[in-house]
Amino acid sequence: MTVPTNAQPPNPAESLSDLPLRSSQEIQGNILAGFSKDHQLFIFLRFGPDRAANRAYLDALWPRIATTEQVANFNAQFSAARQRRGGDDPLNLKAVWVNVGLTAHGLLAVAPGLDSDLDRFFAYKQGPGPRAQALNDIGPSAPTRWVFGASSQPLVDVLLTIAADEPGDLELEADRQRQLAARHSLSVLFEQHGETLPDERVGHEHFGFKDGVSQPGVIGFHPVNPDRPGERLDHPGTEMIAAGEFVLGQPGEFGVEDVPEWAVNGSFQVFRRLNQDVPGFWAQVLRRRDELGPADTLSADALAAKLVGRWRSGTPLAHAPDRDNRSAQDATLDNDFKYDDDPEGIKTPRFAHIRKMYPRNNNRFGDRTRRIMRRGIPFGPAFDPTFGRGHGVDAERGLLFNVFMASIERQFEFLQQTWANNAHFPGDALGDGRVDGPDPVIGEAPEKVELNREDHPQAHLDFRRFVHTSGAVYAFAPSLSTLRRLGAGELGNEEPPDDVLRVGGQAFITRSGGNFSWRLREQPGLSGRVVAALTPGTQMTLLEGPISADGHLWWRVRTTNSREGWVAQGGLVPRPD
Repeated sequence: MTVPTNAQPPNPAESLSDLPLRSSQEIQGNILAGFSKDHQLFIFLRFGPDRAANRAYLDALWPRIATTEQVANFNAQFSAARQRRGGDDPLNLKAVWVNVGLTAHGLLAVAPGLDSDLDRFFAYKQGPGPRAQALNDIGPSAPTRWVFGASSQPLVDVLLTIAADEPGDLELEADRQRQLAARHSLSVLFEQHGETLPDERVGHEHFGFKDGVSQPGVIGFHPVNPDRPGERLDHPGTEMIAAGEFVLGQPGEFGVEDVPEWAVNGSFQVFRRLNQDVPGFWAQVLRRRDELGPADTLSADALAAKLVGRWRSGTPLAHAPDRDNRSAQDATLDNDFKYDDDPEGIKTPRFAHIRKMYPRNNNRFGDRTRRIMRRGIPFGPAFDPTFGRGHGVDAERGLLFNVFMASIERQFEFLQQTWANNAHFPGDALGDGRVDGPDPVIGEAPEKVELNREDHPQAHLDFRRFVHTSGAVYAFAPSLSTLRRLGAGELGNEEPPDDVLRVGGQAFITRSGGNFSWRLREQPGLSGRVVAALTPGTQMTLLEGPISADGHLWWRVRTTNSREGWVAQGGLVPRPD
């Protein structure tokens, strides 16, 4: 972590003085206080075999991790300086921040005694690979196509986020982090750069739409508007949500949830590498627009806005259903709307991305407990073939979806499964039986969406998905105290008993499991391709599991001759270390 240069610590406004979470030295930066940097690097690391060395790595790392207090103070100072400069960024106010998340495999590598605690966080413990099918990560989005995070790949233990205002500063910190990892025998599995798009594309994602518009306010961190209770000051329409929906151990919408002491002030992190096919998306919009017929005056831009729920500028259809008449004043109102006056989806279709992900009616949908804190950033060059090689279809591009929350199952996975992928939402929840279609941007595909407009016949349009998952990690961003204790070997020292199957433990094949249990498979399940036949007595290390498939529990294992794959639990017997 690098502190601001040529700048004194900020003097927080009086309205911020009674917001205790802003001064937290326990909650990592980028959870409540976003890094908000144009240049970011995500480094995916794997621990070595020596637990003491892994702990020593965390002991050396934690003092460099940014705190909420540091980032919040810097952001307040930066905003004040930019306001004084008439909206231009200050020239000499810069920082470099670092955040760290541990996967379940990584956490247990340094604290095996926490294994039973993780049973309550089952999505985190399993990881994204085994849960991919339930999220509709299939076909082009299947884990077999991922560049990191799949069960068939080396397991990620540590996810580092490095963020900086200047690319040179980013690379200097990245070199420090690589050297620190190497000194402690960690290996780099993958690195992913993220960059804000240039020029007029700043703040937009690759399809061209302004991104990150609808972030929740957080009670105890953001000031409240005294004239509109329940909303964030200077952000009309932005709901204030209990901090416990993002940070464990803090008061949530229904009180304080009982969590293990080591999890207090930590947050679960979902990181997904989402590839975007820009020409494919816009070609599809043009084709579907043509299907409406020459007499229909709906433009391609307007149809694309129907898919997202906003115009490319960020103006919501709820304010401007027919054309984007944006002004400077409109930008302050981008979140100040609901859908109560549009039950049929005439202005904002009920399938629109922003309406699916945030229906803005807590009494009907309970959406206050589904909010997530988004810290995403684009990756890859902007699509513009006129710039030559590397700027067209020959280059990857997309969004690094990076979010924090208190529950992966209740928040991220619910949003994806129950709302985005569900063609019957919100119809089932409202009881009207309508099938509006899935989210056409990130939802299940192929599917039809139901477009309703005044004075036009209902249209059923077939929208294919042009966003594909190419990597995923579930991590936990611990508090600074927990990181320190993990590094000092003060947490989870007790070893699990030898007579149970556990990640990192040893096992062997038993004769009683049946022939199907003696097969090493590429994927969990009876349909998984067999990569090797095992014999009773074969010894192995348990890498991941158990997960359920085809009526059996499965473990990912590595045999003594270094073959990796999945084995049915019925054929395994624990072997004392």
